[in-house]
Amino acid sequence: MRHLPTLCAVALLAGCTTMADSLHGSLTPPAGLGYAVFSMTVRTYAADQASAGISWRGLDNERYGNVSANFGTDTVFGAAGMSPVDGKLQLLQLPPGRYQLQDGYGRWNDREEWWQMNSRYARFVLNKPFEVRAGETVYLGEVRFNLDNLPDVDFLDSRQRDYGHMQRVWKVGSLDGVTARPFSGKAGRSN
Repeated sequence: MRHLPTLCAVALLAGCTTMADSLHGSLTPPAGLGYAVFSMTVRTYAADQASAGISWRGLDNERYGNVSANFGTDTVFGAAGMSPVDGKLQLLQLPPGRYQLQDGYGRWNDREEWWQMNSRYARFVLNKPFEVRAGETVYLGEVRFNLDNLPDVDFLDSRQRDYGHMQRVWKVGSLDGVTARPFSGKAGRSN
């Protein structure tokens, strides 16, 4: 009975696996799979009260899924000396094939008056196709959710910051094998 607190602490820590622990210093995907990497960031007055999600699907297969970011807790740090941004660097492990970032949403609080906060929501049709090849890590860029007045989404090449995060936080030694095919353009609000 006196070892119970120690056992609980060990069990709790065992469940807290970081991306650095999972990758073991390398962005080489497991055999027969590939990685897709992109960041989700936000521009809003109250980032600590904002979140976003993106759904993706396979165009050649039945795979689909969702990723999300809580901008109040998630941060993309970049390389040492860079200013961090509110957001999350995502990694999808996928079989080879064609995929698409389907749609996204943003939730945030907007202050109408000093005493009143309004919860807001916006949906975006992204329709951004990408390809994953076996043994390849493809960098898709930054998906930035611009919330507040006229919500939209920007697709940017933020390679320097995101690669810095992979090395500094994910502890990846070499990024030579990463293929950059960043998205570009904008997506407007669909609701």
